[in-house]
Amino acid sequence: MLICLILSRRGSKNKYPIAGVDMKNEYYDETFLETQKNTLLQMKMNILNHMKTHAIDEIAPDRDQIVEDVDQSQILMAQSLSMGLRDRELSRLRQIEEALAKFEDGSYGLCEETGEPIGKKRLEKIPWVKLSIDAQEEIERTLRAA
Repeated sequence: MLICLILSRRGSKNKYPIAGVDMKNEYYDETFLETQKNTLLQMKMNILNHMKTHAIDEIAPDRDQIVEDVDQSQILMAQSLSMGLRDRELSRLRQIEEALAKFEDGSYGLCEETGEPIGKKRLEKIPWVKLSIDAQEEIERTLRAA
């Protein structure tokens, strides 16, 4: 019964792995997968450390330090930029977390649109990528046509 459930899950696009089941990725060797996983873990740690050491409220000076409107506008611009960067960091962190979860169900490196393996070079450059080049190009063509 469990084998049938595993096999039926393997072909689906379900992002949630079966608890306690470690499925193998048949398209990539263990060394490549381990390297990719370590790269993603290191990226995750770098982002978390950066977020910890660069708080947004650090930019805000005390009220008595603001002398002119120009000072205040520069501070607001710096805070806005900082918040934009934080949003990008959070987005990248989510992408990395999703990629790491795919190691558990054996779907890391498989295109979410086609189910086909994504090229190794693409994965090495963008380890959190979800789509193959062909699928990404097709989506971009569709968006341009709309």
